[in-house]
Amino acid sequence: MIRSKLAATMALLAWSVSLTACAAMFSSGPKDIRVTSVTNVDYKDQAQFDWVSPAPRPSLIISRIDFTTDTDLLALAKKKDYNVTFAVGPCSKDGVKDNGTGLGGVYWGHVRIYSDTKDDPGYAAAAAKGPPFTYQAYIRKPQSNDAQGALCFTLAGGSMLGGKLRSNDAILPVH
Repeated sequence: MIRSKLAATMALLAWSVSLTACAAMFSSGPKDIRVTSVTNVDYKDQAQFDWVSPAPRPSLIISRIDFTTDTDLLALAKKKDYNVTFAVGPCSKDGVKDNGTGLGGVYWGHVRIYSDTKDDPGYAAAAAKGPPFTYQAYIRKPQSNDAQGALCFTLAGGSMLGGKLRSNDAILPVH
């Protein structure tokens, strides 16, 4: 009986070690995200967002988050077949709890960063210069609320095959 319990314990331990190794193999992302600025912009002036309505694009003040990393996110997205998105929310020891204010995905200028992005000569030239690389993300303008504490930003996303993109958490500067 002791041998069977020991064998079961050893099997469970081996399974958990292999599961942890597998999760690590399918998880990647930059760990050096730095938010450099948060600025208010008008939605109507942001060409990144498709507008298919015949009505004029509405004027709405939103926030643009500029961030840097030494990782070429487009190369990573294409290599790993990743959808690249982000989360913004209260900072916590358990990571960013997305508050649902995100708009669109992650951009470099007018180029959206994801696995099927078409090659862009401007992006290729900027990437050839090397890191750091600067990207943008957009959110609805956060309401000032001292009770919620600092807001954090993290990259998120992944692939259909179970790959997971997650970056470090970066604190948004107060603006």
